[in-house]
Amino acid sequence: MRSTRRAALVLGVVLPFGSQAEIFQDSRGNTWEISGFVKVEATRSAQAPKQIPEAASLYQYDERNAFIKPPANPVLGNRSSSLALQQLSLGYKHETEGAVTFEARSSYRWRSTAALGEWFTESDVSYRRGKGLSDRDWFEKFIGVSRPDLGFVRYGTQLSRTWARSDSFSYPIGLANQWAGSGAGFSVVPEALRLTSKPFEDGIGKLTFEVTVGRDRLNTDDINQNRMTQSGIAYQPGATEPRLVELFLQYSRERHLIEFTLQNVTGARQSSFGKAPLVGWIGDPDQVSIGGTAVPRRAGRPGQSAAILQGNYWPNPQNMLTYGARHNRWSGSAASCAYDGVQCLFGIDPGFNYGNSSSDYTGYRVSNYDLMLGWSHYRGLFTYTAGGVYYGRGSSDNPIEWGQSNSGLSLNFGLYRKLPELHKGASVYGGIGWSRVSRLGPAPVSMPANQFLGFNSHYDRSGSAATVGFNLVF
Repeated sequence: MRSTRRAALVLGVVLPFGSQAEIFQDSRGNTWEISGFVKVEATRSAQAPKQIPEAASLYQYDERNAFIKPPANPVLGNRSSSLALQQLSLGYKHETEGAVTFEARSSYRWRSTAALGEWFTESDVSYRRGKGLSDRDWFEKFIGVSRPDLGFVRYGTQLSRTWARSDSFSYPIGLANQWAGSGAGFSVVPEALRLTSKPFEDGIGKLTFEVTVGRDRLNTDDINQNRMTQSGIAYQPGATEPRLVELFLQYSRERHLIEFTLQNVTGARQSSFGKAPLVGWIGDPDQVSIGGTAVPRRAGRPGQSAAILQGNYWPNPQNMLTYGARHNRWSGSAASCAYDGVQCLFGIDPGFNYGNSSSDYTGYRVSNYDLMLGWSHYRGLFTYTAGGVYYGRGSSDNPIEWGQSNSGLSLNFGLYRKLPELHKGASVYGGIGWSRVSRLGPAPVSMPANQFLGFNSHYDRSGSAATVGFNLVF
């Protein structure tokens, strides 16, 4: 029955270790649900992380320092760090006599130790700049309709299966950041239409199909759409509407839960941060010189995709094997400079796996494979875990080392204890992690930054840390 319980997570809100929702029903048959979690965590590294000063983040000084050698005397960061993460979800359902169910859900997740009155100041995933409720960085905000013999239809702001399911598999073994926070996928889809089939049974298991199409508005907030080159040639940068197509399949049986996700995205701001929201590419506001005349460069529209096979296997009720394999692909994206008339504004869209001046800093295609493996052992109120994520070398024709020749490994050993004496959804946990890259230089391409694993890959090849935390799911 474990596989059935896990499968139910697919159609629900993403909460650590499942939901402990409070459910209310009124006299008209309407069902209301309140759920969420509070997570507080502290981490202590074995050594102070070395950081590159912000002054070394100008035009071609991309965040990976692929072009300019990082300074010999880096800034030392703090060995200790903390995290406070909260989520609140409100849900509504109404089932008619014809077995048709109407639903609505909204979820907001924020990172802050501030008072509850400051919920909206530190959203966990940022993709909006407005202040009204309609322009907030909602984690989820959708409506839906379903019927048992037909399936589900949902529309609105939704979480991609690429991120949400990766998070659900990797969180119990202490590798949510390492697995779900890396790779070529996107997490929050601001406007999505999702079609989910009914479960098809073959006598020993169930198979569910799902397709999601999504998009977001043009990203023109920080770019002058009527600017001119330094030679006085007018052009528009050509911001693109990001578009997402995602296929999701889930098969569950007595001891197995197997899932496959394929996400393909075009026209989005490129990155290898698996938790990045779907945000549009700003276009190409940069220029090149031809015969001494500055003309619009017009770099190509970026695209990326992620294909993931992952699952759980329960040999018995006391043990669970977790596994995953992922293929990432990026088209590469040009390093863009948006001129404000005086200086180059870098950082609006820093580009991804781009070349040098001889190629006008345009992007190169790159791909790689990543792997995840973990084990969980349940004993009463305690859970013991061990797991690791491997980041493979990339394949690219880029003559600039952008991390495609690097690989990495991150291991974690954890201990969890449920606290039913405090609350049915309360737990404490601790873990020890060790990570290593194969060479000094830019981090592997499927990592979003050089310091993703807690140490800077330009200065150190390995690092370790200990983490303790408290989690309350309600």
